[in-house]
Amino acid sequence: MTEESPAPHYSIVILNAPAEPQTRSMLPIAQELQRRGHRITYVTTRDFAGRAVATGVDVLVHESCPTYGLDVESWECSGTADPGSVADTLDCAEEIHAEFVDDIPDLVLYEASARVTARLLTCRWNRPAVQILPSFARGDLVDGDEPPPLVPDADSDACVRELPTHVRERLFRFLSPAEKAGMSPSNFYTKPEPLSIALLPREFQADGELFDGHVAFVGPCIPERRMDERWLPPSTGLPVVFLSLDRALLDGAPDFVRDSVTALAGKPLHLVIAADSDTESLFPAGGQPPNVEIHAHVPRAVVLRCAAAHVCHSDLGGVMESLYFNTPLAAVPTSPRQRAVADRVAELGLGVRIVPADTEPAALADTVAALVDDPDISRSVRDFQRQARRAGGARRAADEIERYLEWSYEP
Repeated sequence: MTEESPAPHYSIVILNAPAEPQTRSMLPIAQELQRRGHRITYVTTRDFAGRAVATGVDVLVHESCPTYGLDVESWECSGTADPGSVADTLDCAEEIHAEFVDDIPDLVLYEASARVTARLLTCRWNRPAVQILPSFARGDLVDGDEPPPLVPDADSDACVRELPTHVRERLFRFLSPAEKAGMSPSNFYTKPEPLSIALLPREFQADGELFDGHVAFVGPCIPERRMDERWLPPSTGLPVVFLSLDRALLDGAPDFVRDSVTALAGKPLHLVIAADSDTESLFPAGGQPPNVEIHAHVPRAVVLRCAAAHVCHSDLGGVMESLYFNTPLAAVPTSPRQRAVADRVAELGLGVRIVPADTEPAALADTVAALVDDPDISRSVRDFQRQARRAGGARRAADEIERYLEWSYEP
């Protein structure tokens, strides 16, 4: 009886935006791949290096990691490229390339907003890539549809020709050894990868049944709980409402946030507030009610396990994390993409959508209090929790990545 040969181990470099939501989702995938014996190099900034090191992966620290929006933005291929953005991206790509010049990785795994740097590297190295989608999958990945032209009715090389000479020559110099050095600049933005991993269950994607195997819907990837992450629920027995107030919400509507928190504090609820910016304006000195606690940092997973509702800006990662822990949502979008996520939350009966411009603080407090006691929403969230966990998370993501690597390098 012959023994099966062990699965090959690969070298993988991981790029993602140096931001809290992206880091929380990417690190569990990095940790799972590391656990399976692959050599992982995680590229991040100094602010997030510590938590990456804690997972056991190798970390490559850069002063900055240029990112682009999930939609085509500053290096838009149908218009004039921004020289500063191109130069910053080349800075990062050249530094990463220098670290691997004698040992090219087998795969580039990247989160969508880091795609330009990642695709420069995959072209230079002639290596495969897998893209992590932190929001809804795009319609051009749907099975059976012909992908639209990357840059309809436009000269796709115009954005490069109009760069300053020194930037254009630097770009060509970086790509000149690549087999695909002549590829269209549009590929750095809109080209779909053979495998993309969406961090949501297929059921949350409105047209999820139309996507084929090029998109793996793995659901939320939840960080493992650390032993030092502690938070105790209140002894009062009041329902816990978790408010995670990001800077966009605090800065965009500070009066609304302050008045809403005050109104919520008047309800028979216990508020746990996590905010990444100054919250002194929420309550005057000495005026914080006993049923309110405010934290600069709080273990989200621990609080969500106990929370009866989560009031948050509706980025997909935060929404998925809430549903993973069976917590109904009051989704407060602060961008068009977040509005789409909040609409889907409401459509599936997983919570409510709140628009500050259309909602009075007192009405918001009433809505959240009703959400805590809504049996229909609780039932929908409980059902969706099963779907979110069945999707597979970081383990399923690692399975898909390994399968793709074996396909890419099979003899």
